[in-house]
Amino acid sequence: MAVDPAALHGDHQAMFAALPADGTTMSNPNLQRRLGWDSDRYFRARDGLVDMGLVVRGRGRGGVVRRLLPETVVEERTVAVVVDAGADALTTAATVEAAIKNELALYEPMRKVIAHDWAKDHRREPLAVEITALQGRRATGGIWSRPDIVSVEVRTFAYVPGKYLEVATFEVKAANAINVQAVYEALAHRRAATHSYVLLHVPADQAGNLEDDVADVAEAARAHGIGVVTAADPADYDTWEEREEARRIEPDPERLNTFVATQLSDTARDLISRRLR
Repeated sequence: MAVDPAALHGDHQAMFAALPADGTTMSNPNLQRRLGWDSDRYFRARDGLVDMGLVVRGRGRGGVVRRLLPETVVEERTVAVVVDAGADALTTAATVEAAIKNELALYEPMRKVIAHDWAKDHRREPLAVEITALQGRRATGGIWSRPDIVSVEVRTFAYVPGKYLEVATFEVKAANAINVQAVYEALAHRRAATHSYVLLHVPADQAGNLEDDVADVAEAARAHGIGVVTAADPADYDTWEEREEARRIEPDPERLNTFVATQLSDTARDLISRRLR
């Protein structure tokens, strides 16, 4: 996970303190002049803060940087739930709260299935499978930056040289929150992952009523290479069905590195580092 800013020292501490606390961007030339450093010293400190997950780069004249701001807790996530109210569709606070509670209850049983039966079926040997939704106010990069569950693995092949870091993200949706927004959340995660999935809880007794919603999600996912998996019982892989296969992409290495630095635990990062040596 990202380094605590209170633990910074030396040039890293000085640069972080010089950046606006509200997340406003500063150009590299302006920040360098403010600090009075030469180019080598400046970029060494800047790159260190980026690798720690505390600062992000942006586009602008001379290049820009800004602090990553704390995000809201998981209960404040955007959850789109539509309920029938006669001729009108209303999103109620009570329904959103129920959707969040239902979703939270799915994380751990689904994580266990992904780490074991799902991994075996997909010929995976994950180094870690972690719930990444529950990170409180820790900065992870903005709206839709946090998948619910992440599986990470370093793969090697008999006839292909090198080691490959594989990151699969899962956007979990409870039965009362199934809609195409899940696809666009998963698509946002895929900017820094090799595979992204939407994982839908579809209880057997609700499968018929939810089929149209699931089909809409599958259609949108197919167009973007997002995988779709339904689970009647979140803890039983025998009830899981892969409706759409996730298309593998090769993410930008810097995005992937930042994702690992900001989303995964210290233990997972250490395992990845060891396997990549």
